Amino acid sequence: MNGYAPSTSQSRSPSLYRATHDPNGPAALSTTVIHALADCMGVDVTDSRISLYDTVDPDALNELFRPRHDGTPRTGGTLTFVVDGHHVTVRGDGEIQIEPPARR
Repeated sequence: MNGYAPSTSQSRSPSLYRATHDPNGPAALSTTVIHALADCMGVDVTDSRISLYDTVDPDALNELFRPRHDGTPRTGGTLTFVVDGHHVTVRGDGEIQIEPPARR
């Protein structure tokens, strides 16, 4: 068990998948992103084609949005990157948006 337990829901628009990371929860932000990508792609989270390493350093991602040294949350900032054609946007407030590649 990996402790992944964010609230995840698909938005009304089928082209945009949304998930929320709980910075006080047991999962790292990079873990939440990987699970959200797997859910969006409809694959098992252990699928070897899901990797952040080719696009963004998972440890840097975790540090970028972690609470400040005094414990106050980071609410600003956005990072966008592409994983397997999926545009991933991570916001400082924990919101994760994934836009799948356009269907042809």
